Amino acid sequence: MSERRKSYDPIAQIYDRARPSYPAALFDDIVAYANLDDEARLLEIGSGTGQATLPLAQRGCAIDCIELGAELAVVARWNLAAYPKVKVINADFETVALSPPAYDLVYAATAFHWIDPAISFSKAHDLLKPGGALALFWHRPALTDASRAYVFALQDIYRRVAPKMAEAYDVPPGPDEVSTEYAELIPNSGLFEQLAIRKHYVLTEYSAGAYVELLSTFSDHIALPPKTRRQLFKEIGALIKREFAGVVPRETVALLYLARRK
Repeated sequence: MSERRKSYDPIAQIYDRARPSYPAALFDDIVAYANLDDEARLLEIGSGTGQATLPLAQRGCAIDCIELGAELAVVARWNLAAYPKVKVINADFETVALSPPAYDLVYAATAFHWIDPAISFSKAHDLLKPGGALALFWHRPALTDASRAYVFALQDIYRRVAPKMAEAYDVPPGPDEVSTEYAELIPNSGLFEQLAIRKHYVLTEYSAGAYVELLSTFSDHIALPPKTRRQLFKEIGALIKREFAGVVPRETVALLYLARRK
């Protein structure tokens, strides 16, 4: 896992272009729960190129962003240059020295699972002010009739070209059935309370090229043997053009966990 978490840095520009952001309503949820104002201090774990930083920077928050990848940090600084209250720190969250308790909110978008669980919750807790909030969020695949035909056709390609990945890319659940394993992990840490979970349904349409580019930013696809990856992307792109008129829907649930420091 330690190597896969580093796999995004060499493709920082593609990552910035291809990865989806999050609904504005999700950030509204965070601001309301954590009672943030323009005096709030935030810490973001794994900021990437700043997709989840920008919406909170636009609200006037001061944000310290911890990003492991040097190239990702460069792109983030460029994207956030208009916000002097945002600082991007190229460091590993597990080892970076920060002064606790300093923050009103610690948050992570599609990054918390990369952090050693022996450290993640305890360090986040220690960096928060008393009563400060934790927010963890990411996109989870979902399925309705809007994408059902494409998802089933896609499974055939994975089973044939990359069979070891077929289970991971099996038919996803409906939006209301997306799993919420952090609903147990957060309380079980013994460090947080007042858990709240929010789900925001998202449907995004992708051209063949844009969808393949998105897949090229997923660590499990990056880890494939190059020949397998090329064949997989070639067949997926051809499928979209041949059977779906060049455009397919991708359905996700932006899944948000909120909790307060004990």
